[in-house]
Amino acid sequence: MLLILGVPERTVMSVMGWSSTAMAARYQHVIDPIRQDVARRVGGLIWKPADEAPEKPPADPEEAKRDGN
Repeated sequence: MLLILGVPERTVMSVMGWSSTAMAARYQHVIDPIRQDVARRVGGLIWKPADEAPEKPPADPEEAKRDGN
C-alpha cells in the first residue's frame, strides 16, 4: 500500500522494520497502474512525443526532388 502511495522504498523498509531490500521485494507488489506510470515516465525521457518528433524524410531521394526539398 505504501508503494501505491508513492512512498520511497527505503522509507517503506524503515516503517515496516525491514533491514534488507530482499524483504521489501518479497512483500511489495507492483500493480499495473504503477508499471504503466513508470513506462510513461521512462518513455518520455527516451522518446519524444509524436507531435515533437522530427518529420520523417522521404525514403526515395527522387521523391524529395519532386517535392522541392
